[in-house]
Amino acid sequence: MIHPFREVGTSGSEPMETVLAEFGDVSMELLQARALLKRVDRKYLLRREWLEPMLLQLNADYRLLRAAGQVAATYQTRYFDTADRHLYQDHRRGRRPRYKVRLRHHVDRRLSFLEIKCKGRGALTAKAVLSRPFGCESLDAEALRFIDTHCPYPADSLRASVANAFQRVTLVGESVNERLTVDWDLEMADDRRSVRLPGLVIVEIKQARYSNSTPAARALRHLHVREGSISKYCLATARLATVRTNTFKPALRAVERFSA
Repeated sequence: MIHPFREVGTSGSEPMETVLAEFGDVSMELLQARALLKRVDRKYLLRREWLEPMLLQLNADYRLLRAAGQVAATYQTRYFDTADRHLYQDHRRGRRPRYKVRLRHHVDRRLSFLEIKCKGRGALTAKAVLSRPFGCESLDAEALRFIDTHCPYPADSLRASVANAFQRVTLVGESVNERLTVDWDLEMADDRRSVRLPGLVIVEIKQARYSNSTPAARALRHLHVREGSISKYCLATARLATVRTNTFKPALRAVERFSA
C-alpha cells in the first residue's frame, strides 16, 4: 500500500513554483466564502507540460492557498467500498445519487478527515466532513455513525479499497465564486500493487453553478482541453481492480497518452 505519509516526488516542479510565486495568497475570509460544500464539480485531464501555460493565465483572478507555507500540498486518500464495489459501479453506470466515502490526509498540515461526497440528481455535489485523528486509517464507532447518517450504504458493509497520493495546488477565485484544484504526481495502490502516473495532471473546477465564462474555464478552452468524466477514485479502481470500465474508456485512453 501507499505509505500514508510518503514524500511525493516534486522533480521538475521548479518552473511551476516560479509561476505560482506570482499569485497572491488567499485570505481566510475569502477561503471561507469559497467553501462550496454544495457545488458543481468539473474535471479535466491534461499533460504535465500544459500546466504552466494554464497557470500563467490565472494569476490576475485567483489567489493561492498555501499548505504549511508551501505552494503545493501533499494529499493521501483511502477510499471505502462494498465487497462487490457497489459505489464504483454506481459511478460507472452514471447513477444518481451516487457516493464516495474516503479518509483524506492533509500531510503538510497534519490533518485528517472522513469525507462523504454525494452527487445528486442535478449537477450539484454535496460533501459532508468529519474531523479525524491525523493518520487514522480505520473507521471507528463515530465514523461508522457518520457514514450511516450521510450515506445509504450501511457503514459496516464498507471495506478499505484503493488508495492514492498526489501533489495539489489550490487556487481560489477572487471575484468569481469557484475554486480550482490542480493535482499531479499521482500514485494509486491497492493491497497488491501500485501505479504512478507522473505525466498526468488532473484539474478540477468547483463552481457554485455551472459556468463556461470563468477565467479557469476559458484558460482550459484556450489550451483545447476538454472536460472529462473520471475521478481519481474511479481511475484507481479501473486501473487496479478487475472491474468493467466501458464508461471510462475515453478517459482511460487519455490517461495512457498523457502518462507516456
